Amino acid sequence: MKNRYAQLRHGHLIHGRGSIEFLSTLDKKRAAIIYDRRLLDENGKAKLAAILANGYCESLFVADIRNEPYFSDILHALEEIRKYKPDLIVAFGGGSVIDTAKAAWLFYENPDLSIEDALKPYQIPDCNYSTLVAIPTTSGTGAETTCCSVFTDQENVQKMLILGHSITPTYAILDADFADSMPPVIAAYTGMDALSHAMEAAVCKESSPLVVSLALTAAVDILENLPISVNSEPGSSERAIARERCHYASTIAGIAINNSSAGLVHALDQVGPYFNLPHGLVCGTLLPYTTAFHSPHPIYAKLSQRLGYTGNESELCNQLVVHLQDFCQKIGITRNFCELDVDESDYMQKLGDFAVAAISSYSAAISPKRPSYEEACSLLSAAFYGNKKGE
Repeated sequence: MKNRYAQLRHGHLIHGRGSIEFLSTLDKKRAAIIYDRRLLDENGKAKLAAILANGYCESLFVADIRNEPYFSDILHALEEIRKYKPDLIVAFGGGSVIDTAKAAWLFYENPDLSIEDALKPYQIPDCNYSTLVAIPTTSGTGAETTCCSVFTDQENVQKMLILGHSITPTYAILDADFADSMPPVIAAYTGMDALSHAMEAAVCKESSPLVVSLALTAAVDILENLPISVNSEPGSSERAIARERCHYASTIAGIAINNSSAGLVHALDQVGPYFNLPHGLVCGTLLPYTTAFHSPHPIYAKLSQRLGYTGNESELCNQLVVHLQDFCQKIGITRNFCELDVDESDYMQKLGDFAVAAISSYSAAISPKRPSYEEACSLLSAAFYGNKKGE
């Protein structure tokens, strides 16, 4: 078994169907497991515990995370972890689970760290005692490869970030067996998050040729395979292949964004937590608008060419925007927030606050073009009503 997984390993990535068994090779004694009960029932928990037991590691399921985490969710997980004193933390679930585990890991390893200091970008201390293993069950956030933990401040319902390379998971196990069970709507939403990561990482001012190569590969794989993943027959080999390719593409996009940055889509997603909309749905709704805002751009033109389009840079970018709009329709992503029955008066009342938060963010600052307050308001207004900017 150890030889098999040594062959699959690239850095800290473990991949392949059935690679969950790698957990039994880690030589750990006590595992604290953070999970989502919707994805891991009692039978699944017993199987996971048995794999760990095969490696002589006892385990305890310490926190059930079902939604994008509030800081209080992190504190609850941390309390249970501190009681148990594990040398291994396992995050089994989507981005919310993995982000909770990353933050809890940081505070577990550094008990004197304040939340104020934890929020200072790239100034957090190391995690040296225990090991964090992330097992993503969705194909979108890339959280298993990134140095970022996202959570919501419960008081002002605003997203906050912990940033620092020390919270990048020690291992990421990419076992597409767990992606097979995603409902189509979750596959669509998480896939749009991954596509946003890929496209934003590629055009970021801090990008590099290596990042562009990774990001465009991930973007093309998602654009080719996500409609199959979402719409093909459950249990079919066609769906299984598409799910596995999207699962890996999500991780590649995560690696790209971890070596670059998120962009304007993520800067504008104060809409999501305020209206309780899934992050990937917000990403998919916003992406055609932000792509049009940044166009023409040579990287977008290159992606458009890889999709088979021809023309000059402006024509290629306009075709990409239309392609994204049509692509979203194919997988059930709305063209605007109005179609989601978001309250118009409430949205417009908050629009200025959303714009201020967006233009103040690091993601907006290193996007290809940083919007002014007026431009951010215009983007958010277009995304609500469905104005076809860039067509």
